[in-house]
Amino acid sequence: MDSDGSRLWIFILLYALVIMVKAFFAAAEYAVTEASDSKIRSLAEKDKKYKKLLELVSKPSDMLNAFSVNKILLNICASFIILAGAGERLCNILKSAFSAPELLYRIISYLALFIANAVLIIVLTEFMPKRFIHRKIDSFSVKCVPAVKFMIKFVAPIKAVSLGISFVLSKIFGLSDSDGKDTVTEEEILMMVEAGNETGVIEESQREMINNIFEFGDSVVSEVMTHRTDIVAVNVTDRLNDIVYLAINEGFSRIPVYENNIDTIIGIIYVKDLLCLIGCEHSEDFSIPDFMREAMYIPETNKCSDVFETMTLKKTQMAVVVDEYGGTAGIITIEDLLEEIVGNIQDEYDEDEQEFEKIDDNIYTILGSADPEDIFPKLGLEIPEDFNYDTMSAFIVNLLGRIPSEDEMPSVIYENIEFTVLLVEDNWISKIKAVKLSGNDDDSSSKGVENE
Repeated sequence: MDSDGSRLWIFILLYALVIMVKAFFAAAEYAVTEASDSKIRSLAEKDKKYKKLLELVSKPSDMLNAFSVNKILLNICASFIILAGAGERLCNILKSAFSAPELLYRIISYLALFIANAVLIIVLTEFMPKRFIHRKIDSFSVKCVPAVKFMIKFVAPIKAVSLGISFVLSKIFGLSDSDGKDTVTEEEILMMVEAGNETGVIEESQREMINNIFEFGDSVVSEVMTHRTDIVAVNVTDRLNDIVYLAINEGFSRIPVYENNIDTIIGIIYVKDLLCLIGCEHSEDFSIPDFMREAMYIPETNKCSDVFETMTLKKTQMAVVVDEYGGTAGIITIEDLLEEIVGNIQDEYDEDEQEFEKIDDNIYTILGSADPEDIFPKLGLEIPEDFNYDTMSAFIVNLLGRIPSEDEMPSVIYENIEFTVLLVEDNWISKIKAVKLSGNDDDSSSKGVENE
């Protein structure tokens, strides 16, 4: 009995030692990976301890691989010790308690020890260490550097053998190198950004910008461009005074030049190129083609990211967007593309007019150029699956079944929202009023019914 009791205590001490070592390295991994990177870099110049920590975290892949191997080894050791030390004892206890086949005793005893071991490992080596050093991350991360470096060297041979076996097996099964690498998807990154925003680590403006960057890669030019109906351009035969008047009143520094009609834009006039004509005696001999720059043409189906790269390489600030028939669909500028990422950029010439503005309780004004995907959620509306309108103007025209004239203000009801046309310019609905109705008893209103 004394011998058995001594052996049991040896197993208990060994198990406790493994648990403590595993808890220490779990805390070390948490501290090293969560320590402030900017703080480490700033202190590394003054403190040698932080310099060593910086050297450690500068190779995160090697460090994390070593932590993983170490964790697996310690888990195996803990499982072996608890099964070797208590497996047979628990089996004998079960035999004295009830009668059953030998195999059943062993299954029950080993399963019970496996569950107990798993609970102890999770609680004592995962949750508790992280809670304990949560407020001491920076100081603990510095103190644990020597132990972590020793651990990396200790598991290096085992890691090398494991990688070698993995390489051989990947060749046997025809797996490429990339098949074994962990990949982070766009959805996972966005989920991390949302989680960071909810906890306050990432600000709302930063969250929006990161989301916009991912959406930017999927956006096409037709969604961002200035539509042809909103283009301000000059005829190739216009005089200098016409361009100066347009530049002063509209605040544009680059103006498209067309010949005969807007579908034949032949170039871009840069207002700064005309400064040399100020006070010139021969300004009356001015001819637009002499100062006009070559226009860049891009299809409306091109990705915004590709267009941005092309315009940047060619150092072009404005491009003409053409449709599938070669006609002018609109124009796009570098500023338009940047606004897709950073939001609206207001300069001294931009009018501060909101796309969606609350006037009173349940009353709003909306610009006709606004995107329904942005407006509908603000009105509490869901976007149907077959919805294919890029502007609120196009959506209202579809509900009305016609283009309203400039001297009328028709209304139409869609679900529980009454839309009223406030302003029509050049066959384009430029401003709309939206009123949330208190009730929605008419089932047909969901499809849109014009009020007489």
